[in-house]
Amino acid sequence: MTEFGALVVYAGDTARTAAFYRALGVDLEDEDHGEGPVHAAADLGAVHFAVYPAQTPGRAPARRTGGASFPGFYVTSLDRVTAALAELGAPVLQSHENMPWGCRILVEDPDGRQVEVNQRGHCPGGPEGEP
Repeated sequence: MTEFGALVVYAGDTARTAAFYRALGVDLEDEDHGEGPVHAAADLGAVHFAVYPAQTPGRAPARRTGGASFPGFYVTSLDRVTAALAELGAPVLQSHENMPWGCRILVEDPDGRQVEVNQRGHCPGGPEGEP
């Protein structure tokens, strides 16, 4: 059986990118393995998530372009996360939208990655929505 073990994102400004993911509720802490750079990391269930400093500046490729990634997260309060991301100036690419798995927004992290943020049972009238 194959399991997903880690997701590492490289950041032009590690502190800024870590702040973005902390706004999603990811409890990132500084981590140092003794080799390589200090980075921000957290375990999300069985998946180790880390934000490493990029060796060269750049932007993530556009969604649905070869080489692009599209991370998605579930949160307990989409409204709280949306407000926290607004305080950081994170671009909202798609506001609240009903999906079969709940309600979501699409936002852009500081390195240009599109990120899906979901909450089950949030959007009224949707498949997972409230009455």
